[in-house]
Amino acid sequence: MSDSSHRLLRYFRRAGAGSLLISLIVHVILIGAATVYVVSTVREQRKASFQGGSGNPSPGRQDVQHKVQMAKQQQNLSAVTQRLAVDSPNASVSLPDLPDMPGFSGGGPATGNLGGSGGGSGAGVGSPRAPLMPFGFREPQPGGSLVGHLYDLKQLTTRKPNPLLQKMLATLKGIAPYDELITKEVGAFIQSNSKSAYLDAKFYRSPNPLYTTQIFVPDTPADEAPKAYGAEQTVQPKCWIAHYRGRVSPPTTGIYRFVGGADDVMVVRLDGRLVLDGGIVNVSNFKTDRPQKPNYPYDFAPKNAMGIPFLNQRRGGFVVGKRMDLRAGLVYDLDIIIGESPGGFFFANLLVEKEGDTYSKDAKGNPILPIFRVADAPPPAKDQKTSPYQENGPVWRALPVPQD
Repeated sequence: MSDSSHRLLRYFRRAGAGSLLISLIVHVILIGAATVYVVSTVREQRKASFQGGSGNPSPGRQDVQHKVQMAKQQQNLSAVTQRLAVDSPNASVSLPDLPDMPGFSGGGPATGNLGGSGGGSGAGVGSPRAPLMPFGFREPQPGGSLVGHLYDLKQLTTRKPNPLLQKMLATLKGIAPYDELITKEVGAFIQSNSKSAYLDAKFYRSPNPLYTTQIFVPDTPADEAPKAYGAEQTVQPKCWIAHYRGRVSPPTTGIYRFVGGADDVMVVRLDGRLVLDGGIVNVSNFKTDRPQKPNYPYDFAPKNAMGIPFLNQRRGGFVVGKRMDLRAGLVYDLDIIIGESPGGFFFANLLVEKEGDTYSKDAKGNPILPIFRVADAPPPAKDQKTSPYQENGPVWRALPVPQD
């Protein structure tokens, strides 16, 4: 080995070549670890936000305008344009328009397989997990539901008797006190424009909610409602109401009207606007804006001694609601109240009519309309206990049930 090589070796030894080598190795390890961390961070999988199928609803909400822009759907879904809403200053959640699907076809005989079977908790169309129950299920249903609560107008939140009813019972006779109370309180709820705060602050509420996909209760004993809600021990079957609410979107863009009837109470609000008061007990000064055929006098029970359905005698038949200009892909706040006044028997049937669609007719020339529903389910039994209805009607979309 030459002198120059020896001198170089001695230089490295003096400079601490062993320590330098260890330091270099440590630095290489640290740089490698940092590189792996940066790459894994940059390539972290992104989570897509969808409003259908198994997605969760966006929690954002502007209380003043009552509007939420929902998360974007898949890239092949078209963007939603500005709302063409009902006559209301309140705006609504917008959902991206879905491509045309058989399950969203509206009106007509509708012979296709409507609705599909999509499950999940997002906005979409599902099928009930169990046989349809008149007042609802114990659990939310796939694709969204309307959540319902039972209120006893005879009791305050403290479970004490309602003093207003006691006063009415002392001055009025027969069923008049119950009709008067239910008219006053449901009317006040309509005017309050609240979702449930007015009712929650005043009256006893059954602790168990129910979840329904349609309002189509056949003529049945009035005590079936407290039983369904598990409140038969605390709520007598008179002067009760059930409040159902949800967020829904029509299957197709168009002009719609709710058509309904009930013994005794049925009111429907859309985005805070009263669009139907169709019960035997008229709880408001509601008047339809339909210039012709404001009522459909279907032939069904219950009837009076002369064979005339009570609803036809009191209201002229099923009441045709107000015009609603709705857009598919936009979501609207929906409130439905059904109720019983004096006890006995109860029914509530809510149908929906779309302008421009063709419907078959009964012997009196009344259109046979589809049931308003937010899930594809086997149709109820057809008998004299309900109004006639079109089978396999269109299915509306629904967001997951609102949280209390």
